[in-house]
Amino acid sequence: MQETQTLYEAIKKADEERHVLLSVQNLLMWDQETYIPPAATSFRAKQVELLAKMAHDHLVCPEFRTLLEKLIDFSTGSFTRDDLSDEQKAALQMWRRDVALATKLPTEFVSQFASLTSQAHTAWVEAKQTRTFSTFAPLLEKIVDACKKKADLIGYEAHPYDALIDEFEMGMTHKKLSSLFSELKPALIELIQKAKRKKDPPSFLYASYDEGKQLTFCKELLEKMGIDSSRSRLDQAHHPFCMPVHPNDMRMTTHTDLSHFFNNISATLHEGGHCLYELGLPVDEYGTPLCESASLGIHESQSRFWECYIGLSKPFISYLHKEIQTRFPSELEGVDEETFYDGLTSVNPSLIRIFADEATYCLHVILRFEIESALIEGSLAVEDVPEAWDTKMQEYFGITPDSVSEGCLQDIHWAHGGFGYFPTYALGNLYAAALFEQFTTDHPDWAERVRQGDMHFIRDFLIQKVHMHGRQFSPEELIKRATGKALSIEPYMRYLEAKYA
Repeated sequence: MQETQTLYEAIKKADEERHVLLSVQNLLMWDQETYIPPAATSFRAKQVELLAKMAHDHLVCPEFRTLLEKLIDFSTGSFTRDDLSDEQKAALQMWRRDVALATKLPTEFVSQFASLTSQAHTAWVEAKQTRTFSTFAPLLEKIVDACKKKADLIGYEAHPYDALIDEFEMGMTHKKLSSLFSELKPALIELIQKAKRKKDPPSFLYASYDEGKQLTFCKELLEKMGIDSSRSRLDQAHHPFCMPVHPNDMRMTTHTDLSHFFNNISATLHEGGHCLYELGLPVDEYGTPLCESASLGIHESQSRFWECYIGLSKPFISYLHKEIQTRFPSELEGVDEETFYDGLTSVNPSLIRIFADEATYCLHVILRFEIESALIEGSLAVEDVPEAWDTKMQEYFGITPDSVSEGCLQDIHWAHGGFGYFPTYALGNLYAAALFEQFTTDHPDWAERVRQGDMHFIRDFLIQKVHMHGRQFSPEELIKRATGKALSIEPYMRYLEAKYA
């Protein structure tokens, strides 16, 4: 037993060095989104490239594989010792998977990909600001080609997209996604027609709210959720995000806008959900897969759970109404609780994904999945993306962007090379719906507690069901263990139909 534990600790220590390198890379990415001087972006690409290369070298070096092979057979996946715990076995299987995947990607490709996406980020910012797709298109074409090469290097059976999605959502395939989305898309389009707003949005949504008071309230909201300010910070960026540096160092951003305070609140809840997941991972297992999130889809389920299932619930909006009235009495003068709820939960097809209402959100994701899978399989050219985007927006939502900044350039993901990432947003909504059904069963008094501003028990529920397990289980297995149900669109559609139809 002692020898096995010594070997396991040696593996953990070896991989902890890679995690530290990745944490520095994430810190630089956070800085690039927040405080970096504009002239420093080209040098930042070199820094990110070096760190990506070093982290990749750690994972694929022969010494690390030799350590792993003392406890797990790489060819069969069987274990060489019978005194390993279930958690250690799960970690070893994930290490084996990660090494096998990384070994397929040459270090030169990894470093060049990191450099390319760092350059693309700068081009994307410029293209979005100037509303010119042509500024970004050449780099997007290079990224698409690089992702195709990546899929070939990793290997796949049915569709090149399989290799890309599996990196973000283990076990997911293009075929599974197409099947889920073929059910979900018509159901959502029908629901939206029934539920969409028939009148102009209430004026309080677009009143002018002081930015300083906005940030103060958002920080208080994070504390209500159970986020420790000594282990996290909230800053501003153009695109809200949460960047994990370490379970004791979480970097969140939001985006304040004088006339869109409630978008800021939604973003804070959303990124707070991501933050809580990382804070809830077992820090003693740092350096192992047991201190890593199960998948991006599971990660998104945590953010959407807080943003929508809690943040857009009647009990939370009742709590929010009282809090906002106290801080902004003139902006909410004459706005009763019912009007407040209706204004925040109305269905109104819009152009921007991150600000979409919960009934239309997954349609935004499906649109992106269709476009990026077409790019990867070669049935759509990069130059035709804006037209394809506008056509689908008109078909699904009945609206068309005025510019590419509100269309195909609104998201940063393609600039980061994240092909296969977008579907995890929809999967996160499906996972969150199943978790919420279980949550309401386990906590029948949840509504009254939330109405009073009590929310730490929500964090504790999610820690027990999701966070504490790290990557011990596959995404679908984790949700099935937490809820007793397999992945489907049914809990999600039950929730939406009950609320909006």
